[in-house]
Order: sequence, then structure tokens, then C-alpha cells
Amino acid sequence: MDDVADPAARLSNEERDILHDVGFDDPAARAATGVLADREMRIAEATDPGVEILPLAEALRTYEFVQDLMFGLVSPEANEHVAMVAEHMHDPLGHFVWVKPGAKVRLPVQTFTLLETPQGRQFTHDITLIDEGAEVEMIAGSAVPGSVHKGRHISIGETYMRAGSSCRSVSIEHWGTAMEVYSYGYSRMEQGARSQSTAIMMAPVGQHVSRSHSILEADTNAVSQAIIFSPEGTDRVIETETHLTGAGARSEDMARMVSAGGRIVNNALLVGDAADTNGFLGCDGLKLNDTGEILAVPSLQAIAEGAMLSHEASVGMIDSEKLDYLMASGIEEDAARNLIVQGFLSLDNEAIPAGLRARVVDMIARAKSGGM
Repeated sequence: MDDVADPAARLSNEERDILHDVGFDDPAARAATGVLADREMRIAEATDPGVEILPLAEALRTYEFVQDLMFGLVSPEANEHVAMVAEHMHDPLGHFVWVKPGAKVRLPVQTFTLLETPQGRQFTHDITLIDEGAEVEMIAGSAVPGSVHKGRHISIGETYMRAGSSCRSVSIEHWGTAMEVYSYGYSRMEQGARSQSTAIMMAPVGQHVSRSHSILEADTNAVSQAIIFSPEGTDRVIETETHLTGAGARSEDMARMVSAGGRIVNNALLVGDAADTNGFLGCDGLKLNDTGEILAVPSLQAIAEGAMLSHEASVGMIDSEKLDYLMASGIEEDAARNLIVQGFLSLDNEAIPAGLRARVVDMIARAKSGGM
């Protein structure tokens, strides 16, 4: 990596503009920054002594314990895509982020992945360790330049939250219109850990399969929401599996899905493996026209007596009465539809950092108009 005083100077103006859309900010205003472009780790630097960020290959050489974290939550042979990433185990591509024990990190940690080669193939593996008692906010983004329409990206993310740690996170993706993307996320939360996460999937993509598997131990609390938009030509499959394995574990998982001609399948499984656990699944879908498709399948499995699990699912079209009311007040039809969609997606939710909300609203407007 070049020794450049300003990390952002290692990025072109175009790259900074692309990353800005998915949450990038000046590295000086972040506790740590990681940027991966194609097969090069362009930036991996921290400004907070409580955070360390390294290319995963370097982390394996630097810290012996990292090898025990790699493929610690998933088998390298779990499926064909994970196996493809595992083939590069000797020289992995990805970020290693370590928030050290007891660190109270004031500024966000940001990590980004760029695929800049048309028809490129990219296989990444990220490992995040939030150590005992640490507190952090994280922003992650994935993107391509406008010139990249096709390609394949496969990613694995493994996140370890040690006892008493806390993390608030948001992720935003903006892939090419005909790309294949396969995302696999695995996490383990130890006793007393707290997590609040938001995933924003707004831009067109050919096919996107996202699968996550989470283990919540005793007295943990995880709140997650996914904001999903599928314009015509986009096919998304979102699968989540959450296991409440310790007494006092609590989880809430909400998916808000909007189809403007594309397809969305949401399969969510919540498992109560221990007594005195409580979990909720919510799947709400909104169709903007007759051609789109939304399939929501929430599933509950109470294995232990005393596990309290519930779900709620709904799919429907825009309420014509609400639309008529807004138009009668002088709002144009397209603007009225945008307001309804934004309200449905709860874009003013405090789980989305204030600095990103305007960007998400703009993404919706551009996606609906075909401008993304």
C-alpha cells in the first residue's frame, strides 16, 4: 500500500463519488476506514487506538488467534459459493476489524468493497471481532462504477461479538444491473451483547442471494431491519436464520420490501433453542404495479418450553385512498407515491444514521425513475 498521508488520496475522484453513495466519508472523520478495490486493499487505517483494521491476509500473519476466527462460524464446504471463497484461504481478500476490549469508539468504523472490472469475479471474506465490553458503530458499503453492468461477487462475513459488547451497524449495496451477487453472513453474540443493524438494498441487480445465520447466547438483544427495493429485472432472495440459544436472548427482525416490477423472496426462520427467550419476525411487502412479485415466508420453531416466538407478514398494493388524499392536497402522483413508499420504509427510523437518510431517499427516487 502506498504511503500517502491522506488515505482518501488513494482513491480517484470517481471512486470517492461512488463510495459516497454507499456511506463513505472522510477517513479523518471515522475511527477506521477500509476500502477494497477489485483485489487490492486500497485503504486499511485507523484513527482510534481502540480499533485495528488490517487486510485479512495480513491479520492472519500478525495475530495467531485470527486463524481460529476464520471459518469459525461456517464450514468451508457449506455450499458451492462458500467453497469458492475458501479456495483462496491461503491468500484471502477482505477486511479484519478488531474493536479492542472495553473500547468506547466515538466515531464510526467504515468498510467498503468496490468491483471495478467489467465481468469481474470477486471473492471476499471479512472478519469482525468486537471484543468484550466494546462499543462501536459500523458502516459498510459495496458498489461498482456505472460502467460495470455484469460480474459476480461472492462474500462471506463472520462477526464475533464478545460478552457485553455493543454494535450499531448499517450496510448499503449498489451493484451492477445484471450482476450476480451472493452474500453470506454469520454471527455469534456472547452473553449480554447488544446489536442494532440495518441493511439497505435499493439499487437494481440481476440476481442477489443474501443468507445470514445468527446465534444469540444468554441475555443478548438483536434488532435488525432490511430495507429492500426491487425494480424490474431485479431478483432478490433474502434468507435469515436466527437461533436463540441462551436464556434471556431477545431478537426482532423486520423486513420492509418494495417491488416495482422485480421479484423478492424473503425466507426467515426463528428458532427458540432455550427457555425464557423471545423473538419476533416481521415481513411487510408493498407492490407498486401488477408485474412485481413478493413472497414472504416467516417460520417459527420453538424447541424449548418457554420460548416465546411470533411473526407478522403482509403484502399489498399502494392504498388508493392514501394516494387520492395526497393528490387532492396538490401533490403530483409520482411525488405522492414516493411519499407513501418512504413512509412504508420508515426512512426516518433512528436506526439509520442521520447523515445517510437523505442518500437513501435519493436512492429510492433514482431507482424508481430508472436513474440508478
